[in-house]
Amino acid sequence: MKFLFVLVFSVSVTLCDAELKLEATVGENVTISFKTAELERVDQVRTTFKGENGKKLVARYCRCADCGHCIPVGTPGVSLRIEEGTASLILLDVSSSNSGLYEAQVFNGNNVSEIQATLVVKEPVLSSTKESPQTSSPKPPDSSGHLWLWLCALLILPVLTVIGFLLFKKRRRDHVALPYTEETSAVSSAASSKKYMERNCTDCVAVSFKTCREETEDQLLT
Repeated sequence: MKFLFVLVFSVSVTLCDAELKLEATVGENVTISFKTAELERVDQVRTTFKGENGKKLVARYCRCADCGHCIPVGTPGVSLRIEEGTASLILLDVSSSNSGLYEAQVFNGNNVSEIQATLVVKEPVLSSTKESPQTSSPKPPDSSGHLWLWLCALLILPVLTVIGFLLFKKRRRDHVALPYTEETSAVSSAASSKKYMERNCTDCVAVSFKTCREETEDQLLT
């Protein structure tokens, strides 16, 4: 009787898919997908993990939560989702201790399907070349300020040149006009003196003539 039960159980166990092999890096979130058609009307999904410390149950899904023979099981950092023919085992923030063999057993009535997956968690690859120490190099002098000074000088220089030329031209014109003004003043002074002298001379002649006349008349009377 016992031999018959073992034979029936071994026939009911079916390996649907070949073993999956996955790789991940420490700190990543990993999703192990177990796909099987038996999940459409599944009664129970049981996932186990076999690592260095042996084999243990990490998650269990029960279609009938009130059934006494199936009790849901959960593990911190591990969740099990059943969606459209896929049982997804989600591992959060994996480490090297998560490396090992994961197995999902799908119970549908008396039929049991087993799917296995191997996960290898690797340490992050560090760069072999060390970054060279950053040396503070002296900043080159800012040439923008000097450039602005040169531009201002180039703009101001022509203006100063024009102003200087105009001042020089005005000074030269004033210098040329000065002798003519002095000469005109001298001529005017000479003309005034001449008129003054002519008038004085006329007066003198009139006075002399009058004096001579008076003297002549006096002589005739005597």
